Amino acid sequence: MAYGTFLLRQYYRTLPLEVLDAAKVDGATHARTLASVVVPLAKPAIISFGLLSVVAKWNDFLWPLLVTNTKEMRVLPIGIYWLMVEEGTVEWGVVMAGTLFVVLPVVLIFLYAQQYIVEGIAAGAVKG
Repeated sequence: MAYGTFLLRQYYRTLPLEVLDAAKVDGATHARTLASVVVPLAKPAIISFGLLSVVAKWNDFLWPLLVTNTKEMRVLPIGIYWLMVEEGTVEWGVVMAGTLFVVLPVVLIFLYAQQYIVEGIAAGAVKG
């Protein structure tokens, strides 16, 4: 969360103040300025932060291991770990098939969000 706060703060500092002043002159309230001006301009940073948060929570291992007590409640990374620990010999084909279930949703989310991330990088490269 600290990284996300820093990421969004730094991105918000790059927003042009003239746009915010123009919204204020037009009579927009703080909430209207946030909804109509700041959020659309900061969409690449918000989506990047969302993607990083989803990946971090999706791959979380320690907290679900501590709070779950039955096999039915375990998450996928813990299930893959138990595939390697319980059997004695590691069946790498089964482990890699389980890893596909962990990786595939994150890849699909990234492919969807990729256009916004590239847009944010390109917007930061253009000055003037």
